[in-house]
Amino acid sequence: MTATTSHSPRKVFSRNALLPSPDPASIRLPDSPEKNNLTSSDKTRGLRRLQSHNQLSSTANMGNQSSNLRPPRSGIPTKPSREQLNQPASSATNSNNNMSTTASTSRVRANSDAPMPYVPRVRKPPPTSLSNPSSNHILTHARKSSLEMTLRDGPPPGTNAPTALSLLRHSILTGGVSATKEGMSDYRIYLWLTLLNIGPLSTDTYLGLIHRGRSPAYEKISNDVFRTLATDTLFKRRVTDASLTRVLNATAWRIHDEQSSNPPSEFAQRYKQSTYLQGLNVLSAPLLYASRSEAQAYAIMTRLLTEHIPTYLSPAMSGVHQGLDLIDRILAEISPALSAHLLSKGLQAKIYAFAPVTTLCAGIPPLPEVLKLWDFLFAFGAHLNVICVVAQLLMLKDKLIAEQSPGKMLRNFPNLNADEVIKMTVLIVKELSDELYRDVVMHGREVS
Repeated sequence: MTATTSHSPRKVFSRNALLPSPDPASIRLPDSPEKNNLTSSDKTRGLRRLQSHNQLSSTANMGNQSSNLRPPRSGIPTKPSREQLNQPASSATNSNNNMSTTASTSRVRANSDAPMPYVPRVRKPPPTSLSNPSSNHILTHARKSSLEMTLRDGPPPGTNAPTALSLLRHSILTGGVSATKEGMSDYRIYLWLTLLNIGPLSTDTYLGLIHRGRSPAYEKISNDVFRTLATDTLFKRRVTDASLTRVLNATAWRIHDEQSSNPPSEFAQRYKQSTYLQGLNVLSAPLLYASRSEAQAYAIMTRLLTEHIPTYLSPAMSGVHQGLDLIDRILAEISPALSAHLLSKGLQAKIYAFAPVTTLCAGIPPLPEVLKLWDFLFAFGAHLNVICVVAQLLMLKDKLIAEQSPGKMLRNFPNLNADEVIKMTVLIVKELSDELYRDVVMHGREVS
């Protein structure tokens, strides 16, 4: 799928062809000291240059009409139900195909990254036959296109915002986000902002925190920044230590202001948070890698720490420890044999799963697979991260049971395969008791 910011020469030509061409007879060339010595070919060449300039100027003016992509309005429910996660993939695929067809006729909404207004084209319905590989490719392309088109054009006509969000979630679950092998996508960051219901953040707000200088947690931050994904060449090539320091420093200032306000805010009274804890550096790494600006990464970081996992940042990291206890409980319920084997070796989740829970698996390479896993977590809830950790254990079940020292295998989790982890996670969710699943949903937000 081509990026929304690029346009082929053919498309540009077709748009320019609609522009009225100036009458050559009405064009007067600027006077020149050598005007009397100009040949007829020189005059013709000048006319052509002026015509070309007029056409290009008109095209550029069209591009300036683009506006920022608007996130969903506040008040829209963004947390999906357990039933939606368990909905059969076939019905999700039908929903996505329908969305792809209806989205093409929706009203136009400009994209801040598109130099020209988007003109919807009439798309033919995708073929229903799956008898050959080309048909599968067309269906996949239509499903992925619907994801991007919904972000660009808004909900299809007759569809409200919650229904559109449901369609986005199913598109992620069944088709995923189109990205390069390095994990780069032109619309992933906008998808994350939409799924997390994050409104526009003024860049001046972020810059105001940066210009305040070093936060009370600056020394701790500087000691961790250089170690963040230190061996990941993709990350180091795209994200600088200075950028990571600024985002963490701004986050620390925001938390400091929240906790020290007088009178204390309602959030500060409910959640006691530290300005910085080890692990936040790794948690912010994928955000900076996928974002187009530091302000976007800061906005998502703020939403995670205030809405989804606020207890992870408590001085005792109570939410993280609740998540680790849940891993042991889930294993005992889903796979008693594996649970008994690990416990017989003294391997509770707090020994081997502390980092994956704290960072939402951000420290498990490769980074592009982390981004795919986060598409799923942001669509269906960051609380599912603990189940994703269990899913990785179940994928290693046979090896772990056969290993006399499974702790060696779990010192570093194997490379992440996001698609397989997501499939296993969905299966685990179906098998969990209602009480246990409720505890999973609330563990990052419920004060112990």
